[in-house]
Amino acid sequence: MWQGLAWRTAIASLLLGLLATLSAAYVTFNKTAELAAQGSARLFSEAMMQAHGEACRAAPQGWSHTFPQGLQVRAFDAATLLSGASPSERGGPDPTLVERLASGESQPMSLHYPRIEGGAWAGSILIRAAASGPCSVLEYRWPVVASRMSGALWLMLAAITFTALLAAASTFAVISPLLRRVRRLHVAASGLGGKAYASTNDAARDELGDLSRVLDVAQARVQSDAARILGQQQALERFLSNVAHDLKTPIASLQLALELASSAPAEELPELLVRGLEDTVYLTALVDNLRLACQLGEGVDPLDGEPRAALGMLVERVARRLSLLARRKQLTLEVARPDHELWARCHPTMLEQAVSNLVHNAIAHGTPGGHVVAVLEEPAPERFRLTVLDDGPGVPPEDLGRLGERLFRASGARERDPRGSGLGVAIARELCQRAHLTLDFTRNEPCGLKVVLEGARAPASS
Repeated sequence: MWQGLAWRTAIASLLLGLLATLSAAYVTFNKTAELAAQGSARLFSEAMMQAHGEACRAAPQGWSHTFPQGLQVRAFDAATLLSGASPSERGGPDPTLVERLASGESQPMSLHYPRIEGGAWAGSILIRAAASGPCSVLEYRWPVVASRMSGALWLMLAAITFTALLAAASTFAVISPLLRRVRRLHVAASGLGGKAYASTNDAARDELGDLSRVLDVAQARVQSDAARILGQQQALERFLSNVAHDLKTPIASLQLALELASSAPAEELPELLVRGLEDTVYLTALVDNLRLACQLGEGVDPLDGEPRAALGMLVERVARRLSLLARRKQLTLEVARPDHELWARCHPTMLEQAVSNLVHNAIAHGTPGGHVVAVLEEPAPERFRLTVLDDGPGVPPEDLGRLGERLFRASGARERDPRGSGLGVAIARELCQRAHLTLDFTRNEPCGLKVVLEGARAPASS
């Protein structure tokens, strides 16, 4: 990290520090020199006019005086200086200063930075000493003093050195903790999603602290998703295992029934045909349920497109399809419905499969000589209710609340019928939840199971 970001930041800080020092020194020196020169020139002009005023006024063509320190004073007539004549032709002051004085500036001043002694003047200033006369404008020019220039250079070098050291120290003091935090974030990000993830626990209220907390949230989400996916994978493996078992059992039973029927006496054929019919109906229902489970798993909405299902016709189709199985099992299957049609807002094929699952479940667990009844009615205006009743062995009270869970079968159900994994009832419950319908399981008195599917009716015409 120090080979990249840190050194680039340090160099940038150093350059910025040097630039800031030079700029500040330049501006400060100019402003200080200007203020000092302007203040001194005003006081010095009053003293000089008292000492040399007569000599100045006695030389109308121009007067000058050089002091032992090298400071030179020149006097000019304001009217002549500010006339249209070119000052350079008379050896006058800097034309730029003259223009500034003519524009109304009281003490125009310019500073120069010669490289060697004996070059240009270090600076000059014009001051209006009187309204008119040969000494009405005074020009002060001061020479370059080598000792002062040397001292200024050393002072500048010292300031630059101090700034460089201060920038380096500041960079180290500020960047080092940030680099350590960034390094910890890098290590944490490298382990994101794995068991080796180590949170930085950075509680600082800044961007790096926010990033640390975002990484912690992302790690928690990844771990949660991984646990959920693992659970889904394990559930899928169990489900496929149960489905494979559910397919294997009726196929083997159907094969055995056909083999026995081929050589069985006539009096045994009805029983073998019932077995084969049960297995065939079960396989058909299982395939339909697997298809519907895939559709629901892919997020297919049973309410998409505002579908409608004719409940009366739907229940009658289910009863006709399962009536042969009911007769072969010596059960009576009956349907009761209103004379007029009732409509439900749901995909008709999906809802028919759910109703078929409920009726088939009642037939599968019925006892010879028993009854299965499907009753469609209007419990209230704009409502419908479908009740499926059987007088079989029923379900223990402690298992009623779990009916409809994937892979759950009530105690005793598998002993009565080894086929099945509870998929049909689970599909019916999930479809009802998606279609905003209610599905309740209660005990039928004196025996058996009562299933109630209820919901809001759809209008008779779309």
